[in-house]
Amino acid sequence: MDTQALKAILLIGTGNAAGKSLLASALGRLLYRRGLKVAPFQAQSTSSMLYTTNQGEQIAYFQAVQAWAARTEPQADFNPRCSGDQSPERVWAVLKQSLERLTQSFDVLVADGVGSPADAYLTGQDVCNLHLAQTLNAPVVLVVDADRGGWLASAIGTLELMDPTEKALVRAIIINKYRGNPDRLKPGRDWLEQRTGIPVVGVMPWLQNLFPSPESIDLFARRRRQSDIETTIAAVRLPHIASFSDLDPLSAEPTVSLRYIDLGQELGYPDAVVLPRSNNLAEDLQTLHQSGFAEDLQQYAIAGGTILGIGEGFQMLGRQVVQLQGLDTASQELMGLDLLPISSITTGDWIDRERQATSNYPQAGLPVTSREFRQSYTQILDSQSVQSLFDDTKLGVVSSSQLVWGTYLTDIFDSSPWRRAWLNRLRHQRGLSSLPTGIPDYREHRDMLLDSLADDVAVNINLDRLWAAIGLHFK
Repeated sequence: MDTQALKAILLIGTGNAAGKSLLASALGRLLYRRGLKVAPFQAQSTSSMLYTTNQGEQIAYFQAVQAWAARTEPQADFNPRCSGDQSPERVWAVLKQSLERLTQSFDVLVADGVGSPADAYLTGQDVCNLHLAQTLNAPVVLVVDADRGGWLASAIGTLELMDPTEKALVRAIIINKYRGNPDRLKPGRDWLEQRTGIPVVGVMPWLQNLFPSPESIDLFARRRRQSDIETTIAAVRLPHIASFSDLDPLSAEPTVSLRYIDLGQELGYPDAVVLPRSNNLAEDLQTLHQSGFAEDLQQYAIAGGTILGIGEGFQMLGRQVVQLQGLDTASQELMGLDLLPISSITTGDWIDRERQATSNYPQAGLPVTSREFRQSYTQILDSQSVQSLFDDTKLGVVSSSQLVWGTYLTDIFDSSPWRRAWLNRLRHQRGLSSLPTGIPDYREHRDMLLDSLADDVAVNINLDRLWAAIGLHFK
């Protein structure tokens, strides 16, 4: 692999949650504005917050965010996610293959480190941080967490634990998540620069009012007061949940509280329950029944609760799911929740396409642009008991009571008019007024937030000094 063909930058942190992932997103957007094709990258991730790409492969949710920031489509090569039981040599071979492919399509790689880059006990095993920088000859930016106190000690300690060749790669320092007047840090900044010879290019303020922690499920959730919450929605955290990003638009709603509940938790009586997509329908459906949560959902529906299933969650709401196993293996018949009069047959052949549809419910005539992603087809067993959600019945149905909904459109909530119309139905049940439906689609909202993040970085970081320190030169 010609590692010199791809310009690369690596952001490392003084520890977990230093904020480097958000800064990597911002730098990706800023470099995109400079006309560069930017690839985000993280060698490995232990995050359970996943995103399913258009190719059906899973990456860490934050690499998807960084891809959106760079205005490129998320792909598996951005986060190879090698299994943890492989040797460093095998892991590195997989990473090289991904880097080779990225070299063909992108101008610059903004790499996101993992954890601490200076854990001495991981010497020779850590392929995510300084070894990656050495291989790519990538300048390194050290992100210092100022929120937890002791930022100066953590910066010096991290640098001192590096060997001289590693330390020489660190070209810039950013102090992040500072609550207060940045001028108060000037003596410490000056001392740090004099002690290390590394420029401190800026101090980023605490931005958690705009973005919660990278470990948060709902990255784009709005911060809200308890008194602002008017609708509560529970999402079932299936053991093999396929993607958390499908419900981000609900998190971004200022009057909605979205919470994920585990199968052992009490469901309660939220305004609605969402049954999300699954990477293992058979096991998750079995676990729903064995845990007793299936009965909880059935009782919730009988009591008049609203349930919406997406993808495999849609299939689980039916009477049965038949999984075809191949010519030499008997088919597997799974008992569903029996909340919709449907039967689904899983064939193994994926349908993955962008769809333009028009809604019939909850409000007729709403245009919807979404992704149809499924490997099954669904039969309606009682056409008198369900209605077609859209102008194409294959995309989803709703019970005649409009209490149980199911769709194969994975990012249906991205369509803001449809989302607001569905939320308004929940609001009307509580005697609340309607929310306006004439708002931008969620993807536009997300893009505006990422623009705002990049603008904040441009204000608080000396970009000319940063670009010069890491070897990027713009006219």
